[in-house]
Amino acid sequence: MTATTSDVITAAMSIASDAADGKLSPTDLQATAVAECRELFGTVIGEHDPLWSLHADVARQAIALGALSADELSEWAAVMRHRTGEPFEPPAPPVDLLPPDSAGSVDESQPESTDDDGETDAAALQGASVVTALAALASAAQQAHANPAPQRPTSSGDGYDPLRGFDPGATRRL
Repeated sequence: MTATTSDVITAAMSIASDAADGKLSPTDLQATAVAECRELFGTVIGEHDPLWSLHADVARQAIALGALSADELSEWAAVMRHRTGEPFEPPAPPVDLLPPDSAGSVDESQPESTDDDGETDAAALQGASVVTALAALASAAQQAHANPAPQRPTSSGDGYDPLRGFDPGATRRL
């Protein structure tokens, strides 16, 4: 059966009349439209489905808008790799390309490495970086305790001083 222009106009007028009379609410109309869309579009059959390209486009848009979490996306990626027959490989450990950066200076009395082939002992490097980090912390602690904040007398007898611990630093007067 083919709908003519007058049939479409009559159907639209009937819907508008029902909505105006209160027989049909916009919420009910929307719920009916969602149910119809779900029935027509909600089931994905596969590549031979006439709506397959539309399903793929909607999926891409939904993913771009954050419909799936990163964890769920990585799970689906693993499923797809398994379907194609790729062997499972656990993720490689991260590679740290930068050498450890020490906050303090190296003590001059530490002996240098005597390896001829240029390789260094990882445990010695880690130990040295821990020592230098501890030395830097100790130096910072000494500096913090060397210049304690000046003690101000309190204006009231209750012991409360709103400026206790406040060190304004050097003045900028010329």
